[in-house]
Amino acid sequence: MERREFLKTSTLLGLTAAVGLKFCRPAAAAGELRLLTWEGYAEDAWVKDFEQANGVTVTKTYVGSNDEYMAKLAAGGADYDLVVIVSSLAKRAIDAGFVESLDVSLIPNFSQLYPRLQKVGFIFKDDQLYGAPTFLAISPVTVNAEVIPEGNDFGILFDKKYAGKIAMWDDVSTLGDVANWMGIKDVWNMSDDNLNAVKQKLIEQKPMVRTYWSQAGEAIDLFMNKEVVASNSWSYITSTLKSRGLPVRDFVSSPPVGAFDSHFIVKGSQQRELAHKFINHILSPQSQGEIADLTGYTPTAPASKDYMKPETWTALRMDDVGKMMDEMKFWEDIPRRGRYLEVLNEIKAA
Repeated sequence: MERREFLKTSTLLGLTAAVGLKFCRPAAAAGELRLLTWEGYAEDAWVKDFEQANGVTVTKTYVGSNDEYMAKLAAGGADYDLVVIVSSLAKRAIDAGFVESLDVSLIPNFSQLYPRLQKVGFIFKDDQLYGAPTFLAISPVTVNAEVIPEGNDFGILFDKKYAGKIAMWDDVSTLGDVANWMGIKDVWNMSDDNLNAVKQKLIEQKPMVRTYWSQAGEAIDLFMNKEVVASNSWSYITSTLKSRGLPVRDFVSSPPVGAFDSHFIVKGSQQRELAHKFINHILSPQSQGEIADLTGYTPTAPASKDYMKPETWTALRMDDVGKMMDEMKFWEDIPRRGRYLEVLNEIKAA
């Protein structure tokens, strides 16, 4: 069964969770922590010191989309101890029983996070914390600065003079980005009329789109090969392109749309104590600063300022992040996620 079809209804997720938790858990090596994550989220720069300090090996499996996480957890979550899940799928993962609650006393660095991130409702259930916000993503538009030296409007992605040179992220969050630009208020629970309006706007854009990409590496290659000059994006993509010498810039819509990815412990993990240690390690201001310097991801711990280069702090607009928090539209649970996925597929097939 295709993973997108599998994820169309919450009921099916629940049924799969009930069955999936009975899977025989593969035996992991005593000194192994198995992590399911995004490309760029588990670089050696901040993983090796954890491995050395604890005498363990962190085994990493990368995925290419947010929905792939849920499919992998439902089909065989026993293969992993830790998983990184986006804010819009956190509630579903918790309700489906794919993850288990955290012991905050084992994560002292949790108190270092931005206050809003410590209390957002969708990482809690019955007053129990399940997710530790690790990577903040304020969705930017990345552009080739030589081709597009000016302009900070999301509408650049719909400008016909860049036809054939535009890319879009193959994720339901793109529907939210476009809806936000169109002035729709509740971007994660759109009515049929609003969802159809977004669909029509993206179908109109379709002839201008070079491709839809799923992994960061794809987007980076598209820019580096001069195949595209603009895309809705991630800060990591902009940062990597700059490090490779491509003249790029990015900008954030107003009001900002963003998400955060959190570390969760997979239900039944035999490495619960080690998993808590890893979460505490990656939430530390030092790790967060190193992550920001290397990847361009926005840290969730403001004290990371003391551990990153001043130019990184400035490039990530960290002086404004605290204020952005108050108005940011976080990716939250999408009650009609199945319909959103259908719409995205209909757009790509148009």
